[in-house]
Amino acid sequence: MPETKVILLGTSHPHIFQRFKYLQESANIILLGYYDSDANVAQRMQEYAGCPCYSDPKSLIALPYDVALIHGRDPRRRTTVRVLPPVKGDSRAGDTVVFEVGWELHYLETVAFARRIIRESLLGAVTLARFHGGCPGGAGAEPWQSDPENLGGFFYSLGGHVVEIAVDLFGLPTQVISSIRKLPVQTPHRGFSWVPGLFDGRQMDPWHAIGTLVHEDIASAILEYEHFNVHLDFSAWEGSRYLRDWSVEIYGVQGSMRLNIDGPGSCLLLKEKMGQWVSGRNELFSKREVNLAEAFERQMESFFGRVENARTDEEFCDENMAEKLLRLYNALYESARLRKWVFLQEKMVMHI
Repeated sequence: MPETKVILLGTSHPHIFQRFKYLQESANIILLGYYDSDANVAQRMQEYAGCPCYSDPKSLIALPYDVALIHGRDPRRRTTVRVLPPVKGDSRAGDTVVFEVGWELHYLETVAFARRIIRESLLGAVTLARFHGGCPGGAGAEPWQSDPENLGGFFYSLGGHVVEIAVDLFGLPTQVISSIRKLPVQTPHRGFSWVPGLFDGRQMDPWHAIGTLVHEDIASAILEYEHFNVHLDFSAWEGSRYLRDWSVEIYGVQGSMRLNIDGPGSCLLLKEKMGQWVSGRNELFSKREVNLAEAFERQMESFFGRVENARTDEEFCDENMAEKLLRLYNALYESARLRKWVFLQEKMVMHI
C-alpha cells in the first residue's frame, strides 16, 4: 500500500488527540509536520505529535503532502481550505479533492440505523421529527464554545453534530424560525463537567452560572419542509455527559422511532409487522452503548480510503454537507436576530 503524507494546519481542537492516535498507529501514513498559530499550543503539542513543529505555515504547506488536516482555532482557518495549493505528491485521488468535515457522529451505528429507517421508508410518510442535542453543564464555557468571532457558541460548535444528522436524513428545509438565547444571569451552580483548556483534563462538577456564556445558553428552531416539520432543541446546561441526552425522534403514519444517539433506550414502534420488525414496540441497541472512539476511527478509515481511491459504502461528510450546514446555520442565527421566518433558496437566504 502506498504511503500517504500528512500535514496538520492547526492543532488547537481537542479532537486532535484522537486524530494523532489514528495517524501514528497507521503503518502507511507519514506525519510530515504541524503548525499552530498559538505558540504555546505548538510547543506543548510536540509531546503528542511525533513529527516536527513548523513556525511558518508557508514552509509546512510547501512540503510534498497528500493530506492536510485542520484543527485550529485561528479565525484565519475559515479561509485556509481555499488557499491551500494543489497537492504536490502522488495524488491518488486523481484531480479530485477529498474533503471531510469532522462530524464523527455521522459514523455511529445508531445514526447509520436512522439513515436506513428513513431510506427504507419503514415509518411511511413522515409528518414530524425532533432532534435534541447540547452539552454537559459547564462545557458551554470551554474555549471552543467561547470564540467571540464565531457565529455562535455551543449550538454552533457542538450542535452541528446533531444538526448534521437532521440535514443528512432530510436535506435542507424551505424555511426556518428560531430562538437562540442568552438567558438571564442566574446563581452559580455545580455543572456536570468541562475541559478548561486543550491540555487540561476533564473536571467534574464545575461551578458555572447560566447566562454567563460568551454565546447562547439554549437554542430552539422549527424547520419547515414541504410535507413535514423538524424541531430542534438544544441546551448548554445538561445534567449528564455527552450523548446521554441526545436523541432523534421521527413520527410517520406507519410508526415512529425514538433513537437515543448513545444507543440504549431506543425503540421502533410499528403499526404492522415489517420484515424483521414486529408490530408494536421493537427495542433497539439494548445491549451496549455505542463507542464514540470507533466512530472517530471509522471516519478516518473512510476518509483515507477515499484518498486511496478505495471503494467505500460509507456515506461521508463532504464539502456538500459542509455547505448545507453553513447555509442552515446562517439562516437559523439570522432568524433569531430578526425574530422572523427566514426562507432558504438554492444559493441564498431571504427574510419573510
